Amino acid sequence: MDIRDSSKECLIKGKKNPKLLILGCAVMEQELRRFQNGQTEFKFLDYGLHRTPENMTKALQREIDQVNEEDYEGIVLGYGLCSNGIVGLHSSKHSLIIPRIHDCISLFLGSCESYQKQSTKCPGTYYLTPGWIEKGETPISKYECYSRSYGEETARWVLNEEMKHYTRILLIDTGVYSLEPYRKIARQNAEFLDISYEEVEGSSTLFGSLVTGPWEKGFLIIERGHVIQQEMFLDL
Repeated sequence: MDIRDSSKECLIKGKKNPKLLILGCAVMEQELRRFQNGQTEFKFLDYGLHRTPENMTKALQREIDQVNEEDYEGIVLGYGLCSNGIVGLHSSKHSLIIPRIHDCISLFLGSCESYQKQSTKCPGTYYLTPGWIEKGETPISKYECYSRSYGEETARWVLNEEMKHYTRILLIDTGVYSLEPYRKIARQNAEFLDISYEEVEGSSTLFGSLVTGPWEKGFLIIERGHVIQQEMFLDL
């Protein structure tokens, strides 16, 4: 059975503006909320789950299991494959709608193609967005955290090892923040690492589609009782 085709029939056909719950990472809260249409509710999870994909899986499954069947017609995940953090997720009560992407950078840039273009241009790119700076982490914030635990000298060594393959910081302007204060922080991080700094205009295309549909090209719709599998993302 083709999971995408069969589930699309059961969730979308004949239903205009289905009531949805969107579970997303906190770093994309403002980008998603701008498309609020009265038929969606949002819940945002801590960015730190990205550090341990197995914890992401557990946290998301917990949220999915807590949703009552009568409250929504589907659950949207504002996540990509995310180091297999969504593999194994399932719902016995709702269809799951997910963008078919490896990670959230494609969401901020608008497509997998745009992400690939940037990766080809500079493979060693560290991506930042305003939401990432606010609710996620930056190289400087990592260093400060390591310093508190290990001291400054060890913290610098650990960060240098962690960041040694990066040659550029790229700030993505997602269009929902005044960029200047975040630009300043992003530049400071590039200077701290002694790597180049660039900016790029993002896109709201995939964020809009997540909230309002259509969930066709670039999305997977997983029917009730079926499981998200890694193989669904292999040919990206």
